Amino acid sequence: MNLYQRLMIKNKEAIKEYGKRYPHTAEMILAELKSEDFFTNVRYGTAWDMIRICKLDFLGDAFLDR
Repeated sequence: MNLYQRLMIKNKEAIKEYGKRYPHTAEMILAELKSEDFFTNVRYGTAWDMIRICKLDFLGDAFLDR
């Protein structure tokens, strides 16, 4: 199961809303989430964007437990 599939609905919605204003950045985030299985493999810039957009303290909090 990739990270996009494990992403909580509220965080998917936050990225979708962000994508209305910044579509390229949102597309890049989603593409990376769809290509990775572990949040430790996500690039630093993507992780930082997700923490900021989804208002997280820790990137791992964005995902459902397996």
